[in-house]
Amino acid sequence: MLLHVNSIPFRYECELQLGETTLYPDFTLRHPMTGNLFYWEHFGMMDNPAYCRNVSSKLQLYFSHGIIPSINLITTYETKDNPLDVEIVEGIIQHYFL
Repeated sequence: MLLHVNSIPFRYECELQLGETTLYPDFTLRHPMTGNLFYWEHFGMMDNPAYCRNVSSKLQLYFSHGIIPSINLITTYETKDNPLDVEIVEGIIQHYFL
């Protein structure tokens, strides 16, 4: 909702082909002023070991295709005891897009 409120053009779970692997990043975003493309992955079960292994593999795939955290990949994380805070999301949107 915060992306829409801040007029950030985005698509939810849009197909992304990386080599022979197809991913569906949580959000594919276009910077409203520069037109640069960003991907946003939210990793919401970081207290699950199997999920964490999958996160690691997914990040490695992004790296190998030039999609790098803090450059053109935004990542957020949470666990049951540490849910994602809306203020963090607002700060990320402010930092990258406004």
